[in-house]
Amino acid sequence: MTLHVIDVYHNADSRFFPYEPGHTLTQVITHWRHLPATAAPEQLADWAFHVFNADLDHLETERATPNGEADFLIACTYRLLRLRSLSTGDVVAVTANGHTTWLACEFVGWKRIGPPTSLTGGPLTAATVYQHLRRGRHA
Repeated sequence: MTLHVIDVYHNADSRFFPYEPGHTLTQVITHWRHLPATAAPEQLADWAFHVFNADLDHLETERATPNGEADFLIACTYRLLRLRSLSTGDVVAVTANGHTTWLACEFVGWKRIGPPTSLTGGPLTAATVYQHLRRGRHA
């Protein structure tokens, strides 16, 4: 098993249209998962698309399956942080064994891209969650 780091970036410059070099991407969540070394980056991007767009009721019914509980909990976290759906133009970075593959969400499937130049945000941290919780109390 190999540790895979899956980073999701929302496109701040274009939503529902394909990513173009130079678009600003904001990192919104990171997920670490031990998977076989042979797991293709596109498979993990497909997983992210599914989990961050699927209805929670559907994911809840799969909790007893392998990785079902982890999928449900990361999807719940994503929703509780009030993050929008993963859509065309957004980017997923998959890192394993020190190598990162950048994948732009297309109308159908994924397109491998070079490392983006305009990145903001950062991985999910406890401080980020606390910030969202404080914001929610004052709403």
